[in-house]
Amino acid sequence: MSTPLQILCCLCGTPTPPNASATCTSCLSTQSDITRGVNTEVTLHQCRSCQRWFKEENKWLGCDLESRELMGLCLEKTSGLKPKRGTKEEHKIKLTDASWVWTEPHSMRLKVKATIQKEVDGGVILQQSFIITYIVRNQQCPGCQANFTQGAWKHLVQVRQRVGHKRTFLYLEQIILKKQGSKGALSIEVFKDGMDFYFGERGKGERFIDFLENEVRERRERERVEER
Repeated sequence: MSTPLQILCCLCGTPTPPNASATCTSCLSTQSDITRGVNTEVTLHQCRSCQRWFKEENKWLGCDLESRELMGLCLEKTSGLKPKRGTKEEHKIKLTDASWVWTEPHSMRLKVKATIQKEVDGGVILQQSFIITYIVRNQQCPGCQANFTQGAWKHLVQVRQRVGHKRTFLYLEQIILKKQGSKGALSIEVFKDGMDFYFGERGKGERFIDFLENEVRERRERERVEER
């Protein structure tokens, strides 16, 4: 029975199948960064009013956080994961796995752990996992922008805190982001001492007020319990 031909790695001396670089897979992994060319920081735009995500011109998608649909949109926006057809890289890189990485709800960041395989010198296939960070920016979609511009809002909720500290306001801001309490607002304006929320229906504005009052009440009750 014949033994497969092997050579010694030029870096560590480990027996390895022959390849153009005369290097074993382990050493190639340390010498080659196969993520080069893949964008690891990507900007996504979300409409703060309707919570939809920008896909392409005149197309916005409604996706839940950490959903399969949003994952597809994120990967589609990541340059380098899918090289253009007809290029040398087209058949060399392959996305083998992608999963969500937990982030703070109010961080305006999404993170995906991606695993890719890529052919390097001599046809050797390397695999590497890395994190892609998606920065969420607010951008009003054309539909919501048109509604607001035409004066379609019917109810205005103003949130103000005119004190030296901003603890309660900062708490509310985090809770609104975490629980998507302002979902349904046509537009949001931020001021030095507060925020204005514009709603197309009075009922939505009143539900938002109830949401704020409940959160403040629960916070005060927790503070009283802690003081005892």
